[in-house]
Amino acid sequence: MAAEHHLLAIVSEYEQLEAQLAYSAGDYLNAADAAEYQRLALEAKALLDSELGALNDFSSGLLLAANGVTGPMGTPKASVVRMKKLVEGAINHIRRRPGLVESQIPANTPTFVSSSRLAELRTLPNGKWDFSRLIRLCEELNVAYANGCLMATAMLVRGLTDHVPPIFGCKNFSDVANNYAGAQSFRGSMKHLDGSLRNIADAHLHVHIRKSETLPTPAQVPFQADLDVLLSEIVRVSK
Repeated sequence: MAAEHHLLAIVSEYEQLEAQLAYSAGDYLNAADAAEYQRLALEAKALLDSELGALNDFSSGLLLAANGVTGPMGTPKASVVRMKKLVEGAINHIRRRPGLVESQIPANTPTFVSSSRLAELRTLPNGKWDFSRLIRLCEELNVAYANGCLMATAMLVRGLTDHVPPIFGCKNFSDVANNYAGAQSFRGSMKHLDGSLRNIADAHLHVHIRKSETLPTPAQVPFQADLDVLLSEIVRVSK
C-alpha cells in the first residue's frame, strides 16, 4: 500500500502540471515542464518496477517518458494526460490484487470477510483516511480463520473494531456502538461486537496460564455478519 500512496501523489503532481499547462501557449512542453514530466515518469516507473516487477506493462508504458524520449518538436502537452492515466491504471491494478496470497487460505474454506467486501474496501479512495491497515487486518483475519487460528481471529476482529472509530467521528468503539447516528439495526450489530466480541477477545488476550485449559471452537467467533455490517457502513460513508 505504500507504493499506492506514492503513486497517488505522482498523479496529483501530474494534475498540477496539467492545470499549469492549460494556461501556457503552444502545444509542447517547455524545458522546465518537460524535465518535471520526465521526473514524475522516472519515479512512477521505479515504484512500479519494485511493486510489479521490471517487465510489467505499466512500467513499459512509462519507459519512453522516463528516458526523456520525445518527438521532433519536443514533448506534447497531451503526453501529460496519457502518463497520468497510465499511473492511475497502475493504481487500479494494484488495488485489485489480493494482499495476501490465496495459497495461504486452503481451498474450499470459507473466509471471515467476503471477497466482495474486501474488493470494495480496496477501491476506496485514500483521502481523509488511509485504509491500508484496515484492509490488511481483514486479509490477516481471513488467513487466521481459514487456518483454524480462532484465538487470533477473535484478537484480529477486536483490533479491527479498535482501529475504525475515527471514521465515524468517535473516540472508541463503545462510542460507535452507543452514539453513532446510524440505523437501529446497525447499532444492534455494533453492540454485539462491542459486548460479546470484546469479552471473548479479552479472555484470549489477558487470561493467565492455568492448570487446565480448553481451546475455542468456531462457535466462539460467529461475528462475520456483524463485522460485515460494520465494513459495509465504512464503505458507504467513505465513497
